[in-house]
Amino acid sequence: MNHFPEVYESLRFLLIDLQKQLQTIYDGIAENDPSLFLKSLERIDYIENAHLSLLNRSYNSSLRQDREYQAQLQGFEHISYSLHHLSSQLEALCFQLEQCKSLKLLQKKRIFAALEDLNKGLSLIEPAVESEELTLSIDICQLQGRIEKSCRQQLDRYQDNLKTGQYSQALMQSSFIVRDILNMADALLKIGEGIISGKLGQFIQIDRYQTLEASLSELDYDLTEQSINIHSMGETKSGCTISGVTSASEAQEEILAIFKQGRKDKLLEEKIGIESWHEKFPGIAPEVYSYQKQGDKAALLFEYLTGKTFDKLLLEDRQALQSGLNRLFATLSEIWQATEKSKPISANFMRQLQKRLKNVYAVHPEFNLKSKGLRIGDAQQASLEQLIKQAAKLEEKFQVANAVYIHGDFNVDNILYDAEKDDISFIDLHRSEYLDYTQDLSVLMVSFYRLTNYDPKVRRRIRLTIEAIYDFGADYAEQNNDNDYAKRMALGLARSFISSTRFVLDKEHAKSMLFKGRYLLEQLINLPKKELPNYQLPKELFRD
Repeated sequence: MNHFPEVYESLRFLLIDLQKQLQTIYDGIAENDPSLFLKSLERIDYIENAHLSLLNRSYNSSLRQDREYQAQLQGFEHISYSLHHLSSQLEALCFQLEQCKSLKLLQKKRIFAALEDLNKGLSLIEPAVESEELTLSIDICQLQGRIEKSCRQQLDRYQDNLKTGQYSQALMQSSFIVRDILNMADALLKIGEGIISGKLGQFIQIDRYQTLEASLSELDYDLTEQSINIHSMGETKSGCTISGVTSASEAQEEILAIFKQGRKDKLLEEKIGIESWHEKFPGIAPEVYSYQKQGDKAALLFEYLTGKTFDKLLLEDRQALQSGLNRLFATLSEIWQATEKSKPISANFMRQLQKRLKNVYAVHPEFNLKSKGLRIGDAQQASLEQLIKQAAKLEEKFQVANAVYIHGDFNVDNILYDAEKDDISFIDLHRSEYLDYTQDLSVLMVSFYRLTNYDPKVRRRIRLTIEAIYDFGADYAEQNNDNDYAKRMALGLARSFISSTRFVLDKEHAKSMLFKGRYLLEQLINLPKKELPNYQLPKELFRD
């Protein structure tokens, strides 16, 4: 991590002055000399200057570095901010000590032990930065637990003594001092994480690192002997973080595995979803290497699948996109044929939409016309709630096709196409289930439409792609005597157009999606009964 001598120099000065500040406080407690508490404050300006110097040097260095070194610089900055915060906490501790009339109740033995651990952590920072291994960085993080344990024991004892009613004020002041030291331990944890992050190439918390370490051990990959890099590959809408894990000796593109961390319930659903796909249609989903859980969090380490997502294919030449679509349609036909159940299961599009309205209104409150709708003169515009209620009654009457096993979150960035292998893969499979196939198709169509690329050529390609998806579904429906495909698809599209506005901040684009969704609902609701059997979805809807 020590590839920036000018930045490292500022860090060393920062550490020197911070250790002087800490030592002066330690001596003040040991000698019961309040003047030393004030003397410790003399280091604050030096610490402030060293911190600012590090940030300035880091910024200047970052302008000429690639992504690998950018992560190291961010690691330095993270350490510097944590040290600067620690200095502020020491300053607050000084004021607490100065106001304390007596230090007799402090139980100095425990206080000194905690301050010595704090100083030990500071003394480990330089060798941890210089080391090629992560052992010392982890040691710094673990000191936080030792300090916390010592301080908690002290606080519990103060709480018991307070019940006697004696020395209440002195016990309260002592409690504040111990709590200040307890809070400082968190700075050590953040410093250790900053060093680890700089070495790995992406910010990572210690519990996440330990989970990654446990996951990689199942691949017989020893982090103490082999170094790795991790880099962000995005974040899901459910809040899960996704990282690529690469060997430090390999090119950045050669990814060993994907490491995904987030809520335990979501990742457990995804693990189950992946395993179910392996049973029903082998080869379409990645292999799970490891599943680790900790409290309400969990992590998945799974196979890195080659290929490009369809939002990337969209921006390449038309042939790449067309080849991907052809293989996708063929793959879906095989999946649906292999997994079809002789049992219809409705998607209940209107029920889905109703559940998502609250989140839609949170992003676009102007869409909420309340329960009565909007009246301008003699013109009455129904609220979404009214339209959904009417459309739900209509939906109950539609014939539903036999259920097939669907992806469940069939967005453009959850489907991979490998052009060399002419192969399709699925990722993010936590919502897979047996359902109406129009669920996946309608979601995919709108996920193309909601892309915020407004280049006319791209928008035209999006329109043609959506039409191709719709036509593929129509052909499948005709082959399987699915007579209500167009009507269910209209409801599915309405559901996705309206509910997806919560992911679109561009007001004009979001309004366009809302209006398209409302139009489909109003068209179906107002269509005469005799015309309903022959309903055809208007493809003009896919134009901007």
